[in-house]
Amino acid sequence: MFKKIAAVFLSVMLLAAGAGVLTGNQVSAASSMRVIVNGQELQPSAGLPYSNGSNVMLPLRETAEALKYRLTYTGATGTFLLERFQESIQFRLSGQELLLNGKEKVPYTGGFELKQKRAYAPLSFFSAVGLVTSYDAATGQVELYTPEVTASAVAGLLATGNYQALRDRYYAKETEALSQPVLQQSWEGIGAPAGNFLGVMSTESKQQGSITTIVSILGFTKGEAVLTLTLNDSGKLTNLTLTQAPAKEALTSPVHP
Repeated sequence: MFKKIAAVFLSVMLLAAGAGVLTGNQVSAASSMRVIVNGQELQPSAGLPYSNGSNVMLPLRETAEALKYRLTYTGATGTFLLERFQESIQFRLSGQELLLNGKEKVPYTGGFELKQKRAYAPLSFFSAVGLVTSYDAATGQVELYTPEVTASAVAGLLATGNYQALRDRYYAKETEALSQPVLQQSWEGIGAPAGNFLGVMSTESKQQGSITTIVSILGFTKGEAVLTLTLNDSGKLTNLTLTQAPAKEALTSPVHP
């Protein structure tokens, strides 16, 4: 399923810098679990995250609002609705599917929970709707990023020539990352004819099993390019491709909501 979403500049800077990296001993207490949303730590006033077996449970309202969703609950039908820009996600806590944008039904049996009249969603729910997620059990750190933030951070590192930082920050250890010369050649091969880099114009994400694919249109002064990222279930890159987009009228600035 595909979604279009808008960029958050501060989150991109924090993510590109590797913000929120935590080291420490094994964490089991809910109060010690740390949740990073688009590079910033979630500070719920109530309803701490916790683990339930292999599931990491996050307070639904606080996490959704940190991701800029508006949450509505209809008691008569037991239905939750998350809305952001042109995107909507509808579901019931005891349901077996998610309704995306009012038309696309996606099977989902991850298991929501109610504790002290507060709804909690498993981390897998946020993955299912296209977010980039990861959980480090050794540190108790959870991370969630919207696809546009991830794409903008990667594109920013490419545009500024920080190829080693890109490899260190984003590539999965088991994946053979593209060498610095190859990354540089790919970027310069696109940038030379396309002009100055302007930013990410649009982003779409697709979740299939444990793999997330993010496709972004990058804007340049003289054209556009397509950046495709493939990430594993730890939110790490397993593949990156950059291609020239079909010629069209040049854009002068990134699109903002």
